[in-house]
Parts: sequence; C-alpha cells; structure tokens
Amino acid sequence: MNVFNKISKTEGVQLQVPVLFKEDNENANNHYGIISNNEYIFKFSWNSDIEPIIIQVSQNVYSIGIDQHFAVVDLNHNTILLDLNLFYNFYDAKIFNDWLFVITELEIIKVDIKTLKVIGKYALPDFFEEMEFNHRIIEIKCSGGEHIIIK
Repeated sequence: MNVFNKISKTEGVQLQVPVLFKEDNENANNHYGIISNNEYIFKFSWNSDIEPIIIQVSQNVYSIGIDQHFAVVDLNHNTILLDLNLFYNFYDAKIFNDWLFVITELEIIKVDIKTLKVIGKYALPDFFEEMEFNHRIIEIKCSGGEHIIIK
C-alpha cells in the first residue's frame, strides 16, 4: 500500500484533515501531499522541489521528513507521535537497532525508537555525506574528509 500521495494545492487547502508541519505562511508552499492508510489521513505542504522521505517505523507508524520538518505519525490511532522543527535541512532518516536517526545537512538527531524521545544531537563538522553502521558504533562521514563516531 502506498501511504504517500501528492495532491494539488487546491486539494491541500480544501482538505479538512489534521495538518503536519504547521507554518506561519503555508501559502508560500508549492507542494502538497497526504499520508494515509485509507482510514486516517494527514496533510502537509512544503516549499522545496525535492520529495519527502517516508520511512515505515513499525506497523502503520511512519516518519516523514522534508525541508526543515520531521514527524512520526501513527496511522493506527491518527496521532502525531513526534514533531521536530529542524534547524538544518532534512536529508534522510535511518533506523538502526533501537534508534531512529534524523539526518540533516549539519546535525544528526538520535531518537529512541520505542519512546520516540530525542536522546542525542550531534553537530557535524561539515555537510553530511554517509552513515555506516558497525555493531553499536555509527560512523558519520562528512564532506572534506571529516567524520564523527556515535556510540
């Protein structure tokens, strides 16, 4: 089942469902989408020309990241479990062991996957390039040959 669908701006404005990523000026956004399991639905909008990244965290629980926004929604119970306004642009999200890593251009946010509480933030010395997992050690490679280790 495809949980994400793009919709028109007209549909996005008119659709009366819960909103992710509330902004001061939603009219500035050019792209609209919904995340749904055909029973529950959330709408959201964004400004950049890139597509949001949606990752299944558990059954009917999904993370959504785009621009400077990241959220985890539970489509079983129609709730927002985590809503982060990011300081830097969202790049990706990865799940490893009991952690969800929110990757931005200059910061990694480590989230406990069971409680969805932020348990660490790691400033990057340069722009994010790659993340490697080795047992319980995570190596983050950045541009310019810089890297950091997270345990």
